[in-house]
Formats: sequence, C-alpha cells, structure tokens
Amino acid sequence: MSKYNVALIFGGCTPEHEVSIVTAHQVYLALQENYQVTPIYVTKNGEWLTGDTLCDLPAFTDGTLPRPSDFDKVTIEFHPNPQFVITSKHWLGQRVRKREPLPVDVVFPAIHGMHGEDGTLQGLLELMNLPYVGARVVGSAVGMDKIMMKAILNENKLPILPYLSWTGHDWEVRHDEILEKVEATFSYPLFVKPAMSGSSIGVSRVENPSELCTAAEVAGHYSRRILVEKAVENPLEINCAVMGTDEPIASVCEQPVTQASFLSFDDKYIHQEGASSGMAGAERKIPAPISEELTLYIQDLATRTFQVLDCAGVARIDFLVDGNENVYVNEINTIPGSYSYYLWGHQGIEFPQLVSDLIELAFTAHAQKNALTYTYTTNLLSQAGASLAKLKKDGKLGGTE
Repeated sequence: MSKYNVALIFGGCTPEHEVSIVTAHQVYLALQENYQVTPIYVTKNGEWLTGDTLCDLPAFTDGTLPRPSDFDKVTIEFHPNPQFVITSKHWLGQRVRKREPLPVDVVFPAIHGMHGEDGTLQGLLELMNLPYVGARVVGSAVGMDKIMMKAILNENKLPILPYLSWTGHDWEVRHDEILEKVEATFSYPLFVKPAMSGSSIGVSRVENPSELCTAAEVAGHYSRRILVEKAVENPLEINCAVMGTDEPIASVCEQPVTQASFLSFDDKYIHQEGASSGMAGAERKIPAPISEELTLYIQDLATRTFQVLDCAGVARIDFLVDGNENVYVNEINTIPGSYSYYLWGHQGIEFPQLVSDLIELAFTAHAQKNALTYTYTTNLLSQAGASLAKLKKDGKLGGTE
C-alpha cells in the first residue's frame, strides 16, 4: 500500500511559535516511517515555506529561524480546485519559477495558539475540503477562547472557577469601574489571563489592585479580551487527555510538578532535559498520586468537557483540585504540546501508533462530513426574479426601463 501524503503545518503567527516547532519535529519523527511527510513551516510573518531541511530541528536551533529566501514557498489556489501549490525558490529563466501542486491526503496541524489552534486554520482546511487531524472549527475556536469555553461549560453544569471578563476597550474607558467590580466580587489572590492564549503566556497571579492593573496591561498585549478568576489556594493540578470523536476515551491522569504558584512557560518547556523534549520532558507524576475515585471522576469530567466542546482527535484538559477535592475545569488544549503522547504511552499507545490513530480519526471525520447534504433545491430564485421584476416595473427599485 502506498504511503499517505501528510502535510505537517507548524510554526505560525503565535506566541507559541517555538513550542510548535518542537511538537512538529516530534510528530515528524513518529510519522516518517509510515507516511510521506511534507513539512510546511509558517514563519512569524505568515510566510508558508517547505523544504527537506525543515524536518531537522537543528535548522531552528542555530540562533536564527530559517530564512524564507532559502526555501520553496507554499501558496493556496482555489481554481480549478482548492490545493496547495509549491513555488520553487529557483528561477527557470525570464522571471519564471517552477510551480507544481502539492499532493496532500491529510493535514496534521501542529500550530499551538493563535492562527492554528483557534479554528482559523481549521476553517481554511474545511474550505479546501481536506481531512485534518484534531478538533473541527467550533471545537478549536471555543477551546481556545477561555471566556467562551467557561460560558459553555457553565451552561452544561461542568465545574469552573468564578470569573469576570472585559475587553481592552472596556479597560481603557472604564478602568476604575472594572477594578471596583472585581474587588467587590472576589478577594485576592486572583489570576488574570488573556482570553486567547496558551502555554501560560500573559497569565499572572495577582495579590493586590496594583498587580491586577499591571497584569491586565500584560494580558491585553496578547488578546483583545481579558478575564480574571478566583485563585485556588495551594491547588493540586491534574491533567487528563482525551482521544476520539463519537466515543472518546480518557488517558491516565498526570500531576505536573512545580514549586511556583502555577505552571509557567518555563516550567512547561524550559528544563534540564532540553527544549527538544517539549511537554514530554516537563517534570510530572504519572499516574497522578490521587485516589481511584478522584481519578475516575476527573476522567469522566475530561471526557464530558471534550464532548460538550465538540472536540476530536486528541485534547488535554487541565484541572485544579482544592483542599476539599473540589475539581474545576481550568482549560482545554485542542492541540496539546507533544500531543500529550507521554500520557498515552502509559496505556501502551506509543507515539507512532498515536499519530496513526489520529490520522485515521481525521479520515473518518472527513467522510462523515462529506456524507452530509449541502444542497437544497427550491424555486426561490424564480419567485425572487418575478418579484424583483414587478418592483422594478412599479418603480419601487429606483426607476423603470
């Protein structure tokens, strides 16, 4: 059987650009034996590049990111059919470059955060009618937006921490009013977060009004909308991954380890094992040292969260547990760092099998989508034409012939 052509898209215009590079190279190593993989690297400026050397992590770790002029460019054409097109970096003469379609059977998105995990890339792939790994447009968008996620989870009786939210404009014109409302609603400490961000970027724990104001300014650099929520004192952080579509399964639970009040970007990715390990190298306890009863409860909450938010593929749901074992859904990652393969490995699912399973799920979801009906035949246009002709004749559309 011939190998499937997989387009591995990574990088992106996102604060999590470097994290995406690590995840993509882990995925590439797991795919390369059984698939024909084409790396598509999206620069921080939004240029789409491809080339064999983009499969090598050292190309990104010599102090500079790849230069666009050294690689072929990838564009998208919608005529005659939506497709990726590669334009060679070499001239053929007379200002002509070689251009050829890129064969793609399935897309493997590995962009974390904005413009990759938030539904925008997924929407493009839907328009191109290409199978792709992971959550669809709605699941991706809602999972990325912490405010919308909390609203939907709350509506579905899933436990979340109390929160307030505002826009950057609100903060500029009603700063004092917002601060007064926050302090009337909550007691310190609090967490201030960008609504659209990941990897703890832009997140701050605050103890007083001055710190809250500073944190709001920081969060506003990463997202137009900001939220504040009550902090859990000395929380136990527990994560659980979920995989599937219609009948998802939950992974073993993990407890990330940190001495700080919350897991920062450095805790997640910068550690003694080196950046190439990504989330797989962060310090953690697997399985989490919690009771079987609490484990089963968290796994059930993780699965329900995955389904309520209409996710697919693999997602990691992060929880906070207080001293009374009250559990709160903290956030969901629809493209988790390292695709959370370190959790599935404890259940006998090694990374090559995990990525293959995700690709099969992508094909299944794509087939289900294309089995739906997207046309509906009526005589609406004939009726509309007659109505418009009468209106025009009666001079009600600005004149007559």
